[in-house]
Amino acid sequence: MVKGCALAYQLTFFGKATEQETAAAAMDHVLDAMLESGPPLLGESLGPPPLQLGEWSGPETEAVRSFKLATATEDMKPAADYLLLEIHVGMRSIADTVIAADPDNDHGVWGSDLLALLTLSGDRPDWPLVQRIWTTLEDLWRVVPWDEVSGFGIAAKTQLPLQGTPDLTPRACPDPHPSSGPSPQGPRSQ
Repeated sequence: MVKGCALAYQLTFFGKATEQETAAAAMDHVLDAMLESGPPLLGESLGPPPLQLGEWSGPETEAVRSFKLATATEDMKPAADYLLLEIHVGMRSIADTVIAADPDNDHGVWGSDLLALLTLSGDRPDWPLVQRIWTTLEDLWRVVPWDEVSGFGIAAKTQLPLQGTPDLTPRACPDPHPSSGPSPQGPRSQ
């Protein structure tokens, strides 16, 4: 593996959840719904992003909530690698992401006021938990999934149950020292 290169896959969900005033309330709805059925979860609240010097607590800090989650085994150990679930609320706080993913509103996500980001990393993704979160988000709000590999086509290309299909598998980091010989700029320094 390339030093300093972390493999990660991020799945984004755009939705409309105008009844949610804060990301904490939206996250509570997601976690409550997931805990009603299925295996127990291990989790750690990572909260909103920490305030930087000179920043004041306000609507922007209440717009983001994140949790590190994993499915628990019978002995309360993680069944697979932890994943990160972030929820952002408010049209203003997610507008740049919405426009970048769908600049012409071809997929009807303009006006979204909820953004859920699911980040997987490590060697053992928790695919059952990804499916559980995906299903929960669909049940709570009308969400539209998107990723950098398949764009909005991810929903059509994804077979349930999730098991790490090629479209959902993180890509390997590029080799910074290909074996094809020296680069046109000369030899690489180590």
